[in-house]
Amino acid sequence: MIKKVLIPNRGEIAVRIIKAAHLLGIRTVLTLSELEKDTLPAKLSDEIHLFKNEPLQDNYLNVELIIRLAQKYNADSIHPGYGFLSENYRLAKACSQAGITLIGPSADNLMLMGDKQMARTIAQKAYVPLTQSWKGAVPDILSEADGMPYPVVVKAALGGGGKGMRICNNRDELGEHLPRLSRQAKRYFGDERLYVEQYLQHARHIEVQILADKHGNTVHLFERECSVQRRFQKLIEEAPAVNLDGKIKQALYTDALKLCRAINYTNAGTIEFLIDHTGKHYFLEMNTRIQVEHCVTEEITGIDLVQWQFKLADSEQLTFGQEDVKASGHAIELRICAEDPANNFQPSPGKITTLLLPDHSDARIEIGIDRVASVHRQFDPMLAKLIVHAPTRRQAIDKALHYNRQLIVRGIKTNGLYLSTILAHAAFTGGQVHTRFCEENHKALLRVFEEHQKTSALAYAVFRWEKIKNILWRQLPLLSFSIGNIHYKCKFNFDAEELSILLNNEDYTISSIELKDDSLSFSTDNQHLQFYCYPDREKFELIHQLRSTQITAHDRLPAYRTDKTQEPENRDKHLKAPIPAQVIKVNVGDGQKVKKGDLLLILEAMKTENHIKALKDGVIEKVVVKTGEQVKLKQLLITYQD
Repeated sequence: MIKKVLIPNRGEIAVRIIKAAHLLGIRTVLTLSELEKDTLPAKLSDEIHLFKNEPLQDNYLNVELIIRLAQKYNADSIHPGYGFLSENYRLAKACSQAGITLIGPSADNLMLMGDKQMARTIAQKAYVPLTQSWKGAVPDILSEADGMPYPVVVKAALGGGGKGMRICNNRDELGEHLPRLSRQAKRYFGDERLYVEQYLQHARHIEVQILADKHGNTVHLFERECSVQRRFQKLIEEAPAVNLDGKIKQALYTDALKLCRAINYTNAGTIEFLIDHTGKHYFLEMNTRIQVEHCVTEEITGIDLVQWQFKLADSEQLTFGQEDVKASGHAIELRICAEDPANNFQPSPGKITTLLLPDHSDARIEIGIDRVASVHRQFDPMLAKLIVHAPTRRQAIDKALHYNRQLIVRGIKTNGLYLSTILAHAAFTGGQVHTRFCEENHKALLRVFEEHQKTSALAYAVFRWEKIKNILWRQLPLLSFSIGNIHYKCKFNFDAEELSILLNNEDYTISSIELKDDSLSFSTDNQHLQFYCYPDREKFELIHQLRSTQITAHDRLPAYRTDKTQEPENRDKHLKAPIPAQVIKVNVGDGQKVKKGDLLLILEAMKTENHIKALKDGVIEKVVVKTGEQVKLKQLLITYQD
């Protein structure tokens, strides 16, 4: 029997594995970056081994090191979770050679299905439908580019999780992006091979969860809807899929089981499909690991998938057959990520200063922290998962909205408000979802952030009024402040017990103001608004509807004062880092002429590339940074000649 497991992972999935192991009486050893030594996984694990703060290739992705650590700590098994080495056949092979049990499928399974090109060949032989595809080296793919049915999507052969993918609408775009994507694939997955696949523009992304033991028993646990995505990254998952014909579901189950049996697959796995507007389905890929969204399947079936991963790896037999697996109710999962939707979804690493979690009694929170902590740019931006279950889909949506509003994160930006906006969108509530949902509703989904900024500006003005109303406010200058790049001027008018605020030429009537401790509420335009206010010497922060807004004051009014002179950046000459990141590539040198739109350098943060382009024609005076360097927020990157 498995007695001790090494977990070379972090965050919420490490917590999930530790809890499942402990329920089975298995001790745990966690390998963790020293940057995260105070996180929840470190507190829960029986033992921990701290990595130095170094590149991931030297720790989490180092197969030889992971095996040595398992031996050092006398772990008889390794559970890789998802990401990192979770689908790496070399780890499985090394485990086998060292007499260590991998909590997952065999090395052969991983080789066959982990390589996306090989997986498609297996699907073709099993008569599972496929879209058109092209593979090979970059020159080989380009030689066939003229005959492709655009749009197409480029993928890494060993990729996963939506990383390193790109839609190309014509031959020129394909030629432009193939070399970059090949470099990304090499960096993320250790293999530069790519393949190109026909892109279905309004497809649904449906996946089937399976469990298979080593005694020939394989069952499916129904399907999950994963169509709501942005840049190929899943945002909201649910089970079961909505508005999907029963015959289509049965066809998916049949093909999923067929593929698993074709390679004698064992352990937990997920077969992903695309479904076009006619209802025809196509094999996409197989994930040979536990998935982020496994929770919604657990919620509707009552089956603990991670515990079963341990049992199946330990050669236990499934204790239920297909007819025993029942689905009950509806489950929805939200992925809470450290990113700023109002700023083109830029990653938002930094320090979480306040973390307020929803009531756990009727909602499931999967998270890797339990107090103030730092979110590091080296890692994936997902902070937590919020999972709810209810008798109906409508009730599950309402519950997800309710509990999502209770999740408050201060200090960094998150996508919490964006997720709530999706949940409330009429097309989502009506079940009209597809993989381009976020793209096609982009403006509508982001409109809430424009409204949110105006509302936050008004709330700041109300807060300041409450602080100065008892002094001679008529003799004070205009209230002046800014949010991001937008400057606000505010004037108060108080007459006959009624407060009127003129904010950037828009007039608001305010009533029912209540300011107590850090809580502010007031009414305007027939709506009552609630905020949390956090003033200090250098900034003013407001929390409203899951979103944090930072405000810079430009006045000397009482109750809040900024001691730092606010000087506008010389953007015409100095180019600064928009986020903390690592410099991946520098494209220009000192004295080089550039044109507006030229690619100057590439930054990477939280597995996302940021292309820094020239904002104007000019000559580079000096490149201040170099490839591989870590840069801080607003650190100088490049200067132009005057």
